[in-house]
Amino acid sequence: MKKTIILALALALVGGVAYANFCARDIVPSASLLVPYIIVDTNADGSPNANGYTTLTVVTNVSSAKALIHVTVWSAASVAVVDFDEVLSGYDVWSINWRDLVTGNFNLFDTGSPTTGFWTGTTGTAGSAFGPTSNPLGPSFAVIGNPRDIDFTTPANTNCGFPWGNLSAYAGIIQAGLTAPLVAWTGNYQDTDCNPTAAEIGFTGWLSTLTASPLFFYATIDTVTSCNGLFPDALAYWNDNAGAGYNATANVLTGYDFYLNFTSNYSESTPAVGLEANPANAGVGFYTKYRVATGATDQTDDREPLGTAYAFNYLNGGGVTTDVAVWKNYHEFAITSTYEHVLACRPYIYYAWDENELAKARTITTCPSGLCFGNPEPNVFPFETQKVAVTSTNFTGLMSGNGWMLLVFDPSIPTNVATTETFLQAYVFAKYNFGAYSTSVEATTMSNVYCFGTAQRLPFLNTFAYWGATAPPTP
Repeated sequence: MKKTIILALALALVGGVAYANFCARDIVPSASLLVPYIIVDTNADGSPNANGYTTLTVVTNVSSAKALIHVTVWSAASVAVVDFDEVLSGYDVWSINWRDLVTGNFNLFDTGSPTTGFWTGTTGTAGSAFGPTSNPLGPSFAVIGNPRDIDFTTPANTNCGFPWGNLSAYAGIIQAGLTAPLVAWTGNYQDTDCNPTAAEIGFTGWLSTLTASPLFFYATIDTVTSCNGLFPDALAYWNDNAGAGYNATANVLTGYDFYLNFTSNYSESTPAVGLEANPANAGVGFYTKYRVATGATDQTDDREPLGTAYAFNYLNGGGVTTDVAVWKNYHEFAITSTYEHVLACRPYIYYAWDENELAKARTITTCPSGLCFGNPEPNVFPFETQKVAVTSTNFTGLMSGNGWMLLVFDPSIPTNVATTETFLQAYVFAKYNFGAYSTSVEATTMSNVYCFGTAQRLPFLNTFAYWGATAPPTP
């Protein structure tokens, strides 16, 4: 484990503090991180392709105290595949090339300490300050605190598998879990009326040609109180026999995700999604759905919830193309012994405008607007995580050239149609390609009903706040 510090760090942070507005989409130290989309190109045999896309995640402990993190890797269809713990000393940095995770060789990214004594011993020292303002301040200058073993609650020194070593013998199991949901949907398998017993329409977009190459999946990274071998969808993760669980509330983690493609010369990056902890939060949190599903005694989640509507620009003119990556905390596959369907009766809606303020209406001239839609719109976001080309093939309501899209998820859509999903949340970012260049940006959060109530639903979202009004206007 590296004992160096980040020289630009200007403040010794204290755990358990909310550093910014809870519920705001901001880049601040957090208690959990979501890596919303991970891509790894693979060869024909399922092994990672060293010359294709891969994803790197870098996690930094910005506190002077040690932190214990629990990493859970999820398939695109919400199935937890593998989890492990890592120790970060004060000011420590941990990084992972997710290509190495697919091979099972933990030696390439494991910085954990031996099983015993991992929370004691040499912690290192903080370096001297650099820069012009450090020159004249003399011995009274307040230096940053040294890394230390104690500050937050010391994790129990049990159930730790450090060092993990080379677990490539399990590569097949990891690959099988991640590839299982990635199959082509070529038949008439989209359910558009919440009645999946009968086939309705087929797919012509990206789902019809889907394969397990590349692999795509996601991960969550939590601060925890002790080592454990549990997924967040296990009861004991939140509420063990003693009622304590493993959840920690120290807002000390920052992270960044890097998407690199050697062959195409592409590189993109976005901040990992920080989920601040606020023990006083009495509403819906990021993990509420899991807590409720497990039957945990304490179903109040302290992690901030994600948004329910997003906006992003699409650029499809002048040789530029656009992809949109969508993570949401539910998938939309109905699979039984008698039928397999992608649900499309209430997943999301979108609006698109071009640079001339034009938009398409989904109707026909012989029917009242909004009632006769003709062919159903495909559901191109059925997985829990996916990246989709922003084209007219995938989005029939897309305007040509450049414009912007408003993507609205339930429950920001007021309707009486029943849904079996609860606590729905999402996260969106866009990727732009131009020749051998690429970049990516976070989408703008347009609403979060869990933080700001019904004013975050259509037709209002959050617009009325900018008019200086105290309540939404009458539609």
